[in-house]
Amino acid sequence: MVIYSGELRISELINLKVKDIDNARMQIRISQVKGKKDRYTLLSKKTLLTLRLYFREYKPEEWLFEGEGGGGQYTIVVFTAFLKRH
Repeated sequence: MVIYSGELRISELINLKVKDIDNARMQIRISQVKGKKDRYTLLSKKTLLTLRLYFREYKPEEWLFEGEGGGGQYTIVVFTAFLKRH
């Protein structure tokens, strides 16, 4: 949902941190993309509501989407495999 609504690449998604979600401005901050510049994309209301449910359930600490059993950042390979399964 975040990839589609925010028009993100998988590499941008797995590098998102909790602090990159700006619910006051309804934006997602994507750090150091092409050209080493930050960019912002829109955060839809529906995506924000879904993320709030996700936060309550999984309580991510640093990375927005953390791996199971101790967290940590997903790799592109693992995340791509997850998307193919679902």
